[in-house]
Order: sequence, then C-alpha cells, then structure tokens
Amino acid sequence: MDRLLMILINAIFLSVVTANMNMKFGYHIVEEKARYFENIETNLEKNTVKIHTPAHNDVMESYLIQDFRQGQQMKCLPSLRQCRLRDIDRKTAVDAGQTTEAFIHSWNKGDNTINNANEKVVMEMYYADFDEIINDISLRGTLQEFHEDFKYPVYKEKKIPDDSEVLNITRSAGGRVERAVIVITDYSCNGLAPKIVFGIDTGRSCNHLKICQSMERRNGRWILTDCGNIQILSPMVYQCLCCPWVTSVNPNGNECDCTRMQVW
Repeated sequence: MDRLLMILINAIFLSVVTANMNMKFGYHIVEEKARYFENIETNLEKNTVKIHTPAHNDVMESYLIQDFRQGQQMKCLPSLRQCRLRDIDRKTAVDAGQTTEAFIHSWNKGDNTINNANEKVVMEMYYADFDEIINDISLRGTLQEFHEDFKYPVYKEKKIPDDSEVLNITRSAGGRVERAVIVITDYSCNGLAPKIVFGIDTGRSCNHLKICQSMERRNGRWILTDCGNIQILSPMVYQCLCCPWVTSVNPNGNECDCTRMQVW
C-alpha cells in the first residue's frame, strides 16, 4: 500500500510539472531555537526559483526570485522597504530544474524538514550601493513582475572584494541616538588618510535549500547523488569610510561614516 501511494504521489508530481511547469514546496526549518516554514516555488518553463523566508531570530523576512535566464536575482526586504538586485552567484545557486529535482527527491524519501545542524553553511558577502538606484522601467520579465508586488526602491548589490577589510558594527551603550551628519576627512583623522571598510550590522537574510550536485546511473536507473542541505547566509553589510585606527565601526561615534538608508 505504501509503495502504491508513493507511485501515485510521483505520478501527481510529474503531471503537475508537465502541465504547469510550476511547483510549490513547503519545508519545516529547524534553525537553532527557531521553528518556521519556508516556501519555495520553482517554474521550469521560466527557469525561476522563488523563496519566502519569514522573520526569525536575527533574520529579516525576505522574498527572493532567481531568474536563471537573465542571470540575476532580486531580494526584497519589507522591514527595510527596499529591494536589492545582483547577478546570480553560480557557486551557490543551481537552476530551477535541479532545485525541483532535489526537492522531489527529498519528498519521495518522506523528508520535508531541514535542520541547520546538518547543513553546509555558505556566507555571501555583498553590500548595497545606495548611490545606484535602479529604475524599475529597466527591469524585464519575471524580475519586473516580481517587483510589482513591492514597489520598493531597487538598489544594486555588489560583491565585497576578497582583499577588503571587514569590521563589525557595534553600538555604544544607550542604544540608537541622533547624530550630526559627519564627513570623514584627513582633518577628522588627525591628518591621516581615512580607509574604506565594510561594516557588518546586526540582522541578516538567509535561505535554506536542498541541493543535489550530480546524477549517476545505478542498476539501470538514473538517481540523484551528492544531495545535501545548504544554508545561505547574507549579512547586512555597509560601505564605510573610517579613520585608519578603527577596528570596529561605532555608528554613534565620529570616526566612521557609512552609507546606508536608515538613520543609525
């Protein structure tokens, strides 16, 4: 009976994929003390993957679309009221077909949970260039359709160079305070030239995926192999200009100036 039910489920999956080229997956995520539901939608015809991750721990709610035809992805963050556009990193992302196969493979085994204790963690280091606002008219296809649901400003995300200095953003006791607008110059750094650093703030976005890297033919059948769970972490990073002796960015101080949307 169980075997017959599994065959029936597989048949339903295949008919849905063939008819609509669109599939939706819901997965229970166990991430430290948090328990939540992540929704993944794949479209084989358009070669897109959509992921919705709710807010949890220090992770912000995020909506993500990856358009593998255009080679770009957009992430929208409701708490910041902004979207971010960048090129897809092919080292951490596979296309809609492989993503769909991996999740069906998992479902067929009766596995609909991802536990971060059994995941490979990948850190993506990108910062938003707030000086480069993308006109929504320039967006095309599924990216334009996706953005219609948000209407937030779209900023270009850029990869942090490998040789960059990355510092933590820390706040003085007493929490957030109003500060005067400052401009870091040689004068404010005691005659020394300021340096460009990238500050990591509290808060981040993340996605959990099931990835199968390859297929092998065993006993006359093709099966998915090298399957595992992956957690992609994306910290909030901002470009800052700081005095050369700074080892952590204090947003309430006068030794750094960071480009960002919100008041510190």
